[in-house]
Amino acid sequence: MTKPALLIHPPLGLFEMRLADYDVVHWPTDRKDVRAAVTIGSVGISNAMIDALPELGAIVCFGVGVDGIDLAYAAKRNIAVTHGREINHEDVADVAIGLMIAVCRGFTEGERVLRENRWAPPLAIPPQRRLRGRKLGVVGYGAIGQSIAHRAEAFGLEIKWFGPRAKPEAQHAYEPDLPKLAEWSDILAIAARGDQGRIITADIIKALGSDGILINISRGSLVDEDALIAALKSGALGGAGLDVFQEEPTPAVRWENVPNTTLTPHLGGGTREALYAGSQNVMENLRRFYAGEPLLTPVA
Repeated sequence: MTKPALLIHPPLGLFEMRLADYDVVHWPTDRKDVRAAVTIGSVGISNAMIDALPELGAIVCFGVGVDGIDLAYAAKRNIAVTHGREINHEDVADVAIGLMIAVCRGFTEGERVLRENRWAPPLAIPPQRRLRGRKLGVVGYGAIGQSIAHRAEAFGLEIKWFGPRAKPEAQHAYEPDLPKLAEWSDILAIAARGDQGRIITADIIKALGSDGILINISRGSLVDEDALIAALKSGALGGAGLDVFQEEPTPAVRWENVPNTTLTPHLGGGTREALYAGSQNVMENLRRFYAGEPLLTPVA
């Protein structure tokens, strides 16, 4: 029996060992019989790739993000898109809280002082900022945003959130104006979908202010990164904790001499448990697609 051709883009290393039932191909390919593709949302399958694959009927994504896919174009071509919703949101929220604590308490600078043998009592680094009692603005109130807000409650933060529309079931105060939320916030955590464009502009960063902290665990494309770096260097912004970047991998030189930052290499959803659950989700969506069954987690 001929194995169905399956496009994997980008290559997914050890995961591909699980795909023995498929004829795995990578891009570029001249195969015209590819009916399904597996991708990472931030990389995606471009419209040009879709046009080159006339039999494509499904794009299956690891993780919740689908920002590398033109959903309207996929729908026009009758291509189903699935993702791994509510698989790693708790893990991503953990990283957001970790970045908040790290920036407020100066973990990165503290470690640097210790490792460089510059620890001089009584205070190794200047006094840090207390987390309790600060105001947290959450941009995006989906599974990740709600998980961040829930965790933040335990640290005694006051919470408001911004999104395209109010949610009657929301447990926290809704602020419909993003600039007002930034001005109100001591900490602004970005948990919005990655397909919304550059919503964190220079003006939003300015509104957050010289004592404010920006946390981003969503997508680097949401933030004006040049404006962010300039504000951090000038002191117009107090600090930033970033797990995602405009370009990934981000050039290390770009962050030289940028103060008051904690940077992590897009590890938010990368726990063993989430990766396993994500792979199971991909496998089941593929099985259902080829069996002609309803897909497990189609993009709403």
